[in-house]
Amino acid sequence: MSTNRVTTDLTHGNPLKMTVMFAIPIFLSNILQQLYNLTDIAIIGNSLGDDALTAIGSVSTIYGFFNSLMFGMASGFAVVISRYFGGKDEKGLKRAVANTGFIALIWGILVPLIGFISLKPLMYALHTPEEIFDTAYSYASVVIGLSGFLFLYNVLRGILQAIGNSRAPLIFLMVSVSTNIALDLLFVRKLGWGLPGAAYATVFSQILSSTLTFIYIVKNVPQVHIGRKDIVLQRNMLSDIFSSGIAFALMFTVVNLGSMILQGAINDLGKTVIAAHTTARKISELCMMTLSTLANAMATFAGQNHGAGRYDRIKQGLRSVLFCGFGIATVLITLIYLFGENMVRLISGTSTQDLIDYAVFYLRFDLPFYFVLAVLLITRTTLQGMGAKFVPIIASLMELILKIITARFLAVRLGYLGIAICEPLTWIVGAIYIIIIFFVRIKNLEKKSDVADKNLHTA
Repeated sequence: MSTNRVTTDLTHGNPLKMTVMFAIPIFLSNILQQLYNLTDIAIIGNSLGDDALTAIGSVSTIYGFFNSLMFGMASGFAVVISRYFGGKDEKGLKRAVANTGFIALIWGILVPLIGFISLKPLMYALHTPEEIFDTAYSYASVVIGLSGFLFLYNVLRGILQAIGNSRAPLIFLMVSVSTNIALDLLFVRKLGWGLPGAAYATVFSQILSSTLTFIYIVKNVPQVHIGRKDIVLQRNMLSDIFSSGIAFALMFTVVNLGSMILQGAINDLGKTVIAAHTTARKISELCMMTLSTLANAMATFAGQNHGAGRYDRIKQGLRSVLFCGFGIATVLITLIYLFGENMVRLISGTSTQDLIDYAVFYLRFDLPFYFVLAVLLITRTTLQGMGAKFVPIIASLMELILKIITARFLAVRLGYLGIAICEPLTWIVGAIYIIIIFFVRIKNLEKKSDVADKNLHTA
């Protein structure tokens, strides 16, 4: 239960209840974070037209690729920190935070710099249409070049979530999103700054959220306050934190690399398909967020219980959360089939029927496979919380290979149907692999735990 007003111990209590209660603020935070993009799409689509929407869509996988490098790294940091918190190792917790800060400083400077330098070559490689090239670049260059502020927020948010606090980041994000909407309206509609205005609105909002989170930690979370004695760069700890972070980062990056390759195939299908897919993906990502929220909560739950050696709770929690995920998938599928077209019209602001039809087709094809996606996401993050660093990367490499095949063969032969087939196919293959690995790993951990207990009793 709660150890104080800002932390939550997930190693005791009903696993489903604790995980869901922990997940609700994360879900609301993720919804708000998606509002950054949805607000851009809605305001830009209604204010600047379909070409501006197409410009964002043509580069979305590029800035998504670099953001995944940083978001994944922050997620990996949080898993390691959660294990020290679950194991009640106060000294280790503070040193983990200190070592995390060292790696985060380097990563937060290096990735945005590389992204900014490589942006134009990547846009050429993805066949970005010439008529929207400059507009797309003006947006993506700002989002990528200043993405270090989003990384800072995700690192700080990850630290709070690792110690069981998912509420405070939600409050700060609410303020940030409200600011983002106000600045979007000011920069895009009133001042006429176009796409760069939307990008600057997002960045300024990210600066605000990271600043508020940092101040909160300084004032209210002494468990992670570090002094001089804690600033000790330990090779083993640095290796553990970096390998955990890079495993998450590579997993997300490989997935986004596959999406980037797929985007090249989409760009070849014309401006209408690009805009339709951009809109459909925004709605799809919003739907996926409900499942990914449960998955993120399970990573912290599994991390804390792994640190405490509570493998029985990990299995119990996984079963309960999977059934919860299936219920959510049922609701989402129903909503998309009933209101999918209305959602597309609302988000895109378009009256182009072909665009609407393509987007609705994609959503209605993909959503029924969310039962498989629930198994993949929730089991994968559970494995990561248990310290499995490279298994998710292998699953992501499978996804990359299948997306390459889709881009080269299915999209050419089947058009947009080939694009729609891609993700469900990758989810099925990945879920089968992840389930097998989970049962093997949990059995090995339980055996090691039993041996340790026997040795302890013998001694």
